[in-house]
Amino acid sequence: MTEPDDLHIVLPAQPDSVSEIRRAVASRAERLGMTNERIDDLKTVVSEACSNVVLHAYEDRAEPGPLEVVVAREEDQVGVVVRDFGSGIRPRRGAVGRPSLRLGLRLIGALSSRFHLISIRGQGTEIRVQLALS
Repeated sequence: MTEPDDLHIVLPAQPDSVSEIRRAVASRAERLGMTNERIDDLKTVVSEACSNVVLHAYEDRAEPGPLEVVVAREEDQVGVVVRDFGSGIRPRRGAVGRPSLRLGLRLIGALSSRFHLISIRGQGTEIRVQLALS
């Protein structure tokens, strides 16, 4: 169930959606009382997670699928869920020179106080993170 201060966005998984989501998440985090330093971290986390969706989730499809983002206050934290309904994370063979999920996921984990990833092949991926307000 969403609360009045929650943010729920569903946009096509395409590059211009990432910046739109980043701005909306930063604005909501500011209203929730997050410090500027933590908002910068949150924007990085959201950008990395959303960019992974844009680059990898629907690469086997002609049209981009949905990119869903939910932001909610969770006590003294801001919780974010980034979800897609694409191919799921899978090992890449011969991916030399191709963008990789690994560094982005490490960065998301390093900036978050809690990080959880669920990926089901053929059904999509969900990244859940929490960042402290201050």
